[in-house]
Amino acid sequence: MWEARRLFDWLRRRGSRETLPNYSAVQKAPNRGLPSELAEEEASQRFSDLRDAVEQSLREPSRRPQAENPLFVGLLPVKGEGVITITPPDGVACLPIFSSPFRAADYVRTRLVSGPAVKYLASSPRELITLLQDLREIGIEQLVLDPCPRCMILTVITSASSWTPDKAIEWWSITRATQLARLDLYLNYARASARAGKLEAARAVLLETAGHVSFEDPRVHLLLGQIAVSLEDPQLLREAKTFLTFFGRDSWEQQLDQIGRTGAPDFEFPD
Repeated sequence: MWEARRLFDWLRRRGSRETLPNYSAVQKAPNRGLPSELAEEEASQRFSDLRDAVEQSLREPSRRPQAENPLFVGLLPVKGEGVITITPPDGVACLPIFSSPFRAADYVRTRLVSGPAVKYLASSPRELITLLQDLREIGIEQLVLDPCPRCMILTVITSASSWTPDKAIEWWSITRATQLARLDLYLNYARASARAGKLEAARAVLLETAGHVSFEDPRVHLLLGQIAVSLEDPQLLREAKTFLTFFGRDSWEQQLDQIGRTGAPDFEFPD
């Protein structure tokens, strides 16, 4: 295992710091819910089929992660030994594991602000299984992958002695496929709403996306920036541009600047 802090090096090389950007509107209202038609679509068989197709593509040999490569991020206390655990409503301690350092950092700043100082530890699927086997000996027998920092919807996985690196990759594939399918569903809904002039509804869905699904996709921030131009919301525009800068999307930020000058959003994504 090795500290996931190394995964932040590329951020520092771009002049960014490890502190993540944030949307003030998400801080003020972490949970907005979804429009009924979007919630119904997410519960539909069509969405389930899409999610399954994404998962199948992630399992293809060309995309499937390797057992020896870093894939997961855990949390350790800066001082002392052991690992950081969380306690779901059932009262049984779980090991939180994340699929990216950004998700881990977002959880730390949102849910663990009053706890001990935390450092990040990345591990490969093989290393994660070894860690889980060690933790079972001290009574930690559950983990949760990518717990949302703004709601209590968790998928708890119970420990088993027969776990293998392939099983860890399977968890990643299932979780990642759900995230990607939800992301595309929400983005398509928000873009269609914006094009139909339903700017407030589009903004609400995109803020829910950033807070609960993924803020790592620059399309979320480009759309929010264009909506900010249309609604003449300078704070939202600044925050969207900060995210694009953070993720090194200079050309996207330039496109947003051009849209701001013309005042004519097209709600399109760069090729």
